[in-house]
Amino acid sequence: MPTDFFSRQALELTFRLLRNNHPLLAHAVKQAIDTIPNVSYEDLHSAYTGEMLLNAQLLDSLKAHNLGKIVSVLTEIGESALRDKNVPPSHMTLLRTLIEDWVQLTEWVLQHTAADQSDRTSYH
Repeated sequence: MPTDFFSRQALELTFRLLRNNHPLLAHAVKQAIDTIPNVSYEDLHSAYTGEMLLNAQLLDSLKAHNLGKIVSVLTEIGESALRDKNVPPSHMTLLRTLIEDWVQLTEWVLQHTAADQSDRTSYH
């Protein structure tokens, strides 16, 4: 996934995975889907064909604490699926990639907030 962008498709899949057991978190993801505009194709420099959102706008919408919750819940879903062996391998691969996308976004947040020394809420 590109460094400063997050896939709308990943957001939509996350929403579907969260909506039944984590409705408030799913609602926050749905708000982001509905309110954040796609990055224009020109701004992506033709490097990516999917619909992408700016990480900064996604962070503004979801807030850092929800990013951590999303990673945690998706990890729990994956652990449960591995334990129960009730998910096809192709779905497990998709879930793993989704978790990696969210972890990458979390790392982006850490890199970009740590640079602001005057922000006492940043992660140092």
